[in-house]
Amino acid sequence: DAGLAGETAHNYFTRFKKVLKAAKIQGYLNEMPTADIRFSNPNKDDTLKKQVLDKDELQILANTKCGNTAVKRAFLFACFTSLGLAEIRKLKWRNINKGRLITTRNKTGELINNRLNQTALDILGKLGEKDDFIFKIQSLSDNGANKAIRYWVNRAQIEKHITFYCARHTFACQLLINGANLKTVADAMGHSSTRSTLKYLNQLSQGQADQELIEA
Repeated sequence: DAGLAGETAHNYFTRFKKVLKAAKIQGYLNEMPTADIRFSNPNKDDTLKKQVLDKDELQILANTKCGNTAVKRAFLFACFTSLGLAEIRKLKWRNINKGRLITTRNKTGELINNRLNQTALDILGKLGEKDDFIFKIQSLSDNGANKAIRYWVNRAQIEKHITFYCARHTFACQLLINGANLKTVADAMGHSSTRSTLKYLNQLSQGQADQELIEA
C-alpha cells in the first residue's frame, strides 16, 4: 500500500528486524516475531533490473507521436533530470532557477540541485508563473502514465519494457556513459551514498561484456 517494492521493501524490513532484535536484547520482547518470515533480497547481485534507453532510442521517442503529449514531455524531461513521477507531478516553475533544477527526492528527502542541459531546457520551453505546475499530469495515475508510455514505445518500435521510472535509470546510465564518476552521479540522482549508484555501473559493465561476446 505504501508503493514500495523490491529492494526498498527488503531494506526497510531488514532495518525493522534490527529494531526488534535490539528490543529483544533489552528485554522488551521474549522472542523475535519475524523469526519465521523469509524475505529474500530481489536485487542481491547489485545489478540494475530495469531497462534503460540509449541515446538513439531517446531521439526516436522524441520524434514519435505520443497519445498524451504531457506524459511525453514529462518523461523526456525525467530522462535528463533523474526525476521520478511523484517528483514530476509536484514540480513547479519556482523549482527552476537560472537554468538549475532545485527540488528534493520524494523518496528520501535528499536535495537535487542540478544544472539543466540545453535539451532539458528546450523540453521545458517558456517559463511560467512560479506557483504553476510545469507538467499537467497531477490527476493522472501511475498506471495511466505507464500505459501512455507503453503505447508510445510500441509506436516507436522500441522492443523494451519501459515505465516512467526507467527515465531515472536512463539518466544515470547516460551520465556514466559520458564519463561522470559515481559520486557525481549519486549527487545528481539524490542518492545519500554511491552504494545505490553502483548498480548502474554494473549494468553498463555487464552490457559491454555481453556486446563483446556477441561480436567475438
